[in-house]
Amino acid sequence: MQVAALSRVASVVRETLKSDFIGTGSHMGRKLKRVISAGALHPIKSVIIDSDGYAVAYDDDHDAFLAIKPRKLDLLAKGLRSCATVLPSAHGHFIALMADVHLTSTVYKNPESLLWRDAGAVLQTLAMASEAFDLGFCPLGILGQDFADALLPEDHQYLGVGVAVIGQRAPE
Repeated sequence: MQVAALSRVASVVRETLKSDFIGTGSHMGRKLKRVISAGALHPIKSVIIDSDGYAVAYDDDHDAFLAIKPRKLDLLAKGLRSCATVLPSAHGHFIALMADVHLTSTVYKNPESLLWRDAGAVLQTLAMASEAFDLGFCPLGILGQDFADALLPEDHQYLGVGVAVIGQRAPE
């Protein structure tokens, strides 16, 4: 796998996670997306990270990408090393998935299994969108908590729930 243009990878993330509808009134905060989610809460957030540690988060409320300055460079480097250990031949953008535990716990008593299910649904949809954009996709089987801890404020309530790599397929 080789590095694809950030704009193409961002298109995959956007098509997977953008909100087609955001509820109002008694449905405030509930979203309609291409991905299933417990209670239409959609607690899974995504950050695109390149091999140099440049990070861009997708804000599904505003349909915008925002550059993030890492708070802890050592944890970011540790996360990148973990990715390279799992798949050393992958030279693409890493997609770190992070679940908002607080959001889901406002509606459900034991939200953990729902977070894992939602993360799996996001990975599956990212895989299909990558194929549609003629890009390679590989989930790495690691959670990526180092990325969450490196990029989010000290007191965050996010759980690393998966990391994948997206890139240009290597020529055969």
